[in-house]
Amino acid sequence: MLEDCFQKINNISGDGTKTFFLILAYLVLNGFKSLTQNTYSLETKIGITKTLNYALKVLNDKSLPISTEIFWGKVLERYIPQDENLVNIFKEAFEKIGKTGQLKIRTETGKKSNLVLEKGMQISRGYFSPYFTTDKKNIMVQFKNPYILLSLQKITLDDNYLIRLLEPIIYEKRSLVIISSDIDEQALSTLILNKINGILDIAYVKVPQTFLFDKTVLEDLALYTNAKLIVSSRDWKSMQKSNLGQVNKVLLTKTKSIFWAKSGLKEELIERKCHDLKQQILFSDSDYENEKREERRRNFTGTNAIIEIGGTTELESSDLRSRSEIGLLGARACLYEGVLPGSGLSFLQLTEELENWSRSNLYGNSINGSKLVINSLVKPIQTLMECQVDKSTLLPQSLSKLESLAKVQDIYLSYDIKQNKVKNIIDSGILDSLKGIRIGLQTATSLTYSILSIANIII
Repeated sequence: MLEDCFQKINNISGDGTKTFFLILAYLVLNGFKSLTQNTYSLETKIGITKTLNYALKVLNDKSLPISTEIFWGKVLERYIPQDENLVNIFKEAFEKIGKTGQLKIRTETGKKSNLVLEKGMQISRGYFSPYFTTDKKNIMVQFKNPYILLSLQKITLDDNYLIRLLEPIIYEKRSLVIISSDIDEQALSTLILNKINGILDIAYVKVPQTFLFDKTVLEDLALYTNAKLIVSSRDWKSMQKSNLGQVNKVLLTKTKSIFWAKSGLKEELIERKCHDLKQQILFSDSDYENEKREERRRNFTGTNAIIEIGGTTELESSDLRSRSEIGLLGARACLYEGVLPGSGLSFLQLTEELENWSRSNLYGNSINGSKLVINSLVKPIQTLMECQVDKSTLLPQSLSKLESLAKVQDIYLSYDIKQNKVKNIIDSGILDSLKGIRIGLQTATSLTYSILSIANIII
């Protein structure tokens, strides 16, 4: 049960498994002793739970946000493996895509680690029917080098404009993605039959024109793919294959569509459009409209990064990829909820405040539960010291050092155990993610309460 729970912690935050196993082990083992020595076991469990919850609240208030590129770089150095200059590759990737951008990792056996950037535009609408899917296993549509047809008009078979447009594409054996505000049943059935019978690789995406900014989706796509946007029946009459948009590839799922444009296609116009949107944001007082404009601007400049993890053998590259993925989880956990001093110092700094809080808010045997929590939070840094200090002088040195470290309340300072020095958290990179600590303590709280409840029944 413990192994399963702590594996989930590692999968979410990429860190902290050993730390919280030490905390949980101390709480459970000493909780057993407390249960056998008194009859008020419920109060002990309540004291443990309340103290851990209060500790989480204090840690949340003390957490530091990732506010500078230098700080973010130190976070990446802390979590990303130091193999083949991978840290610099990850730093470059986040410079290009931003801290919240799309980042994928894949292995490239026999090659050096490398960064590949792909620019793509995304809309929050997917394929209209599962009959269009090309990947039945993952239920999505993938086309390479497709044509793009964009229309604000309803797609119909009237006047044979659509059929006339489809014929040269069928002979060319190129795929086609149609995006419009609506489509009639006869036209949709024709498209599906062409797809099922293998006549034409085609997909349809419906973007209803319910609000003003839904209309801009098609306008932005027209600029991005260099397509002519059909806004009237006159446009249908003059529509030719050369008026269709083109992209390198497209990915459609049930809920979203991503387009990767051909390089150099209307880049100047796109830059000008992004500048115009930025100016509109500056001069507008509407938060809603500004939010939509910012989404459009980010969509134009959206970039996906792919980090290719290299290695001489498949085993080497797979191992490095696995460690990189876990490291990326840990780094992003810091980004979401902030960081705290590492090496267990943040827990040690809590002890005095938790003692004062428990004396004011708890009573009876619940104070014993609070003491168990306070002692358990010291276990991680004690264990680290045991690995560094001479065994013959361990007890007096570690106790005196712990007392002095507990007095360090500056949240920008952390403790370097190897060098036995207090260092700045940003310069040293010795830090822990609040998200990892939160999930670990919540898991420890839940498991401790459950295990001690079972033990109480047995006793």
